[in-house]
Amino acid sequence: MELTMAGAYLGMAMVLIAFVTETRGMVSSRSMGYLTLMGVGEVLLTIRATITGEWPFAVLGAIWAFFAAWSIFKPPAN
Repeated sequence: MELTMAGAYLGMAMVLIAFVTETRGMVSSRSMGYLTLMGVGEVLLTIRATITGEWPFAVLGAIWAFFAAWSIFKPPAN
């Protein structure tokens, strides 16, 4: 298995774990764990989609990863 495909499977697992734990009420969608799993998972999926030329999926993944990172690093609201 090539490296980008392995990364895509890992990314998929990370996104699914984040989704399942959030929908089961185990984590908040604003928690660091959820945002990290989503952000890193989407980056891995975006890399694979870019390499394979799946542009709509690459753009969606990049936007999703951007907002996860933005939520992690933005200053707290007052």
